[in-house]
Amino acid sequence: MCSLKKLFLVSVLFGLSMSAYATPTLQVHGVGSVAGSISNDDDTWFLSGATGQLELIATFGSADMKIENAFLVLTTSAINNNPFAGSTKYDSAAAFEATLSGTVQTNNHSPYGLGASQIDTFAYSLGDFTYNAGTATKDCNADIAGTTTCAASAGTGDIKMFAYDYSALALDWVHFDMLAYVTDEKGNSGKWVSTWEINPGSHDTTWKRTSVPETSSLLLLMVGLFGLVGFKRKSS
Repeated sequence: MCSLKKLFLVSVLFGLSMSAYATPTLQVHGVGSVAGSISNDDDTWFLSGATGQLELIATFGSADMKIENAFLVLTTSAINNNPFAGSTKYDSAAAFEATLSGTVQTNNHSPYGLGASQIDTFAYSLGDFTYNAGTATKDCNADIAGTTTCAASAGTGDIKMFAYDYSALALDWVHFDMLAYVTDEKGNSGKWVSTWEINPGSHDTTWKRTSVPETSSLLLLMVGLFGLVGFKRKSS
């Protein structure tokens, strides 16, 4: 009896661990990115190059699951124009969500969801994702700080590549999320539910322009170097 209880407990814990580490339906991963934190955006994939690529990953739980009408959602500091070709500008994430029919499931991770006075939101249509039998996907979790690769996943997926070039844009940072209309069976109930879903906060990407030391910092550095040279001459 005791052995049966232990077996049941182990099975429950295993089930919980599997669900806790299940591959998310939607992920945005910067190619060559490093996991870290930027300002108020914690546990994100970090990119700093002026040009690069994103992996937009969709993972299917079954062949009957649908991932449709996907959007790459870009958020950045409030600006007057729209620098992202092919995208539609909104004053906030809420303004964008208001254009969608049905419930939007968001996780309120920063900076997605911040008010109109802080950021602007840009939606770029990606179309539908396709169930590709035998095509493995990956789990790109930025909670694992310092990694630059993604763990292989047993799920079947579809990956779209998105190239960017921000060398001519006067922006300091751009945050990427993905939103899609997902139709999936909830549990083993046989009930299929459709809703707008977004990637988890630990499976997104932020681009930040490579920082340059301020003038005052450079002056302090020069003074320090001259002082070091003078100290060496005096010692000799």
